[in-house]
Amino acid sequence: MLYFEPEYFREEVRDGFTIPSFMKNAWAAQLEMLAKVDMICEENDIPYFADWGTLLGAIRHKGYIPWDDDIDLCMMREDLYRFVEAVDNYDEIEIDTIFNTPDHGMHAARVMNSTFFTTERSKCKEYHGFPFPAGLDIFTIDYVPRDKALEEEQIEVLRLISTIVHTKEWLKENNPSKKGYSKMQKEYRKCLKLIQEQCGMEFSEADPTEQEILILGEEVSALYGDEDSDYLSELPCLGNNMDYYIPKEVYAESIRMPFENTTIPVPVGYDLLLRIKYGDDYMTPRNIAPGHEYPFYNAFIRAVFDERKHKDFDGAERYIEKMSSEYYQKFLAQKPEPLLPYRDDELNDSLTRARAAECEVLEEIKRLCSISNTSIFTVGETLEGVVKCKDFLPERDGIHLAIKREDVNDFILTLQQELDTWFNYSTLYSTDNHEDMRMVIYTDGYMCEDDDYKKRFHGCDEVVGIDIAIIDKISNDEEKENLRKSLIEGLLNTANIVSSNPPYSKEILEIVDEWKEKVAIDVDINKNLRREFVKAADNIAGSVRDEDAVKVRITADLQEGIDSVYERDDFATAVEMKFGKTTISVPVGYEHILDR
Repeated sequence: MLYFEPEYFREEVRDGFTIPSFMKNAWAAQLEMLAKVDMICEENDIPYFADWGTLLGAIRHKGYIPWDDDIDLCMMREDLYRFVEAVDNYDEIEIDTIFNTPDHGMHAARVMNSTFFTTERSKCKEYHGFPFPAGLDIFTIDYVPRDKALEEEQIEVLRLISTIVHTKEWLKENNPSKKGYSKMQKEYRKCLKLIQEQCGMEFSEADPTEQEILILGEEVSALYGDEDSDYLSELPCLGNNMDYYIPKEVYAESIRMPFENTTIPVPVGYDLLLRIKYGDDYMTPRNIAPGHEYPFYNAFIRAVFDERKHKDFDGAERYIEKMSSEYYQKFLAQKPEPLLPYRDDELNDSLTRARAAECEVLEEIKRLCSISNTSIFTVGETLEGVVKCKDFLPERDGIHLAIKREDVNDFILTLQQELDTWFNYSTLYSTDNHEDMRMVIYTDGYMCEDDDYKKRFHGCDEVVGIDIAIIDKISNDEEKENLRKSLIEGLLNTANIVSSNPPYSKEILEIVDEWKEKVAIDVDINKNLRREFVKAADNIAGSVRDEDAVKVRITADLQEGIDSVYERDDFATAVEMKFGKTTISVPVGYEHILDR
């Protein structure tokens, strides 16, 4: 992991250009991906170089060009092929190329850490408060043939490919009634015919995909090798009429140069390369916009805005920054001081230390309840311990709580936005591998020093958590309630027999279809089916709208085959009672519950 001082993420003015704080998070996430690429290349002996704006930034600014927002690298073609193969051996890193991604649409490879948007806390920490895909582009360097006739042939084909791609895009974006459409269609057909004649081949379809056309461009670019050439190029540049010929000596070796808080390899002949790319005065800054919307992450914010139906773009942006970059700033500033006072002689074994850590989680939950104006109730063995011992039951740990269904949304919204950085959470609707109706709030030492974690949690060196079940109303209509309970139990039993990971067998898919026929449930067969069935059961459990209901159920207990039904009035309000070093909320009808 790269280390950044907290000050790095502040808004900053460089060369008269204001770099927003959120862009610093994006830069840091990209630099984290650069570190991963660097590790892969070092472990597999694959040379690579900074390219384009990243190369210019390394030489002129010792980091990003202030108005740039991405990282560009390059590799020789054979090295890029080896890199693509090597990536398969590393977790949580993806690479898109024109060969493996049909809609990739560009000749550079794209290395990424994810595909869309996450507020998962460990990811926010790992990628320095940036919640969107962080990645970098890797351009391909090819040999230009020494034979001028061969070079002209190659470049002509690449020009035709460029024309075909641009024309195809124009035809896709316009309809046949558009003026000039038939002319563009004719030009497209003419270019297709020419390129097939020149290459001595035929496309499989009369209207080939953009991927097929671009793959042909890659194959044409790769025709020549070191022995055929004196110059290198990124050949699509030549196909787009750029005078881009680079002597081979430029890339003979690399030099590590400072780049933000790390280093990056640049070609030994970087001065000549930058003169070719940007002119002799390349050291003079010019605020030239990148070749895409700046900042690039606005497109991701718009997607979140559309998906989550925020009232306005600024509101979506505020929500995203609060959940990611602001959370990360709090993480950087966190202190390892516990809230509850314990003497050393009170923490003399793993059990007492675990209990003390659990009570720290309890204090955080109480804080969240205060913010969200919701009540949490002690249940199960914990309730028994509170009443009998004013503490945990002897030789037991673990705190079990419950919350009314009508309070869940407010509590979870507060949980997502306000949970302290020393803690994390897992719910049925937020966590892929969570297969329990209960949510869990637990201690989180990810990216923390072990000593800090133990200090914060009273010497406990393990993760501890508190589960929170949901209290559901039970319909007064006994027949309807029996059917509802039967459906919930059936869905939970099905969850126990299906596997977690797709693809699923024909027999399992038939079970899914049977359930879809029986009940109007939404089950995604491309996801964890156990979780999908538990979610379906939870949705049915929360479907009772009977405000006159006299009984309630802790539905999650059905997952253990226990039917926990209580009088609704027992949970009308909460009563605060002593619990070890702190207090805890118990249902007002706790005596009835324990006598049950």
